[in-house]
Amino acid sequence: MAAEMNTLPTSPFPLMDSKNEADRRREPRFGAEGEVVLLANEGAHEKEIRARLMDFSLHGLRVRIPHDLPEGQQVRVFFSWGEVDTQVVRTCAAGSGYDIGLQLF
Repeated sequence: MAAEMNTLPTSPFPLMDSKNEADRRREPRFGAEGEVVLLANEGAHEKEIRARLMDFSLHGLRVRIPHDLPEGQQVRVFFSWGEVDTQVVRTCAAGSGYDIGLQLF
C-alpha cells in the first residue's frame, strides 16, 4: 500500500528545462556560408562592415562581424544577388568577433 501512495503520475510530455525553452525558434534555420557586406549608419556617416553569413531563416539571418552593433541599429545587407534592409535584434560575443541577429523587414 505504501508503494502505491508514493508513486507520482507521469506526464506523457517531456519536461523542458529553461535552456531548451530558450533555444526554441519560431522558424527553422538554414546553414549558410559566404561573405556579405553590411552598411550601418553611424550618425552622419555610413560604415561598411565585412561579415560572414552564418545562417538564415524566413525572417532573419545571423552574421559574424569583428565588433558589436547595438540592438535596434538599422543595417543594409549586400549579397552577391542583391540587398536587403534589416535591423539588429541580438548581439552575442562569439570567438574573436560577434554574432549579430538581423531581422528582415
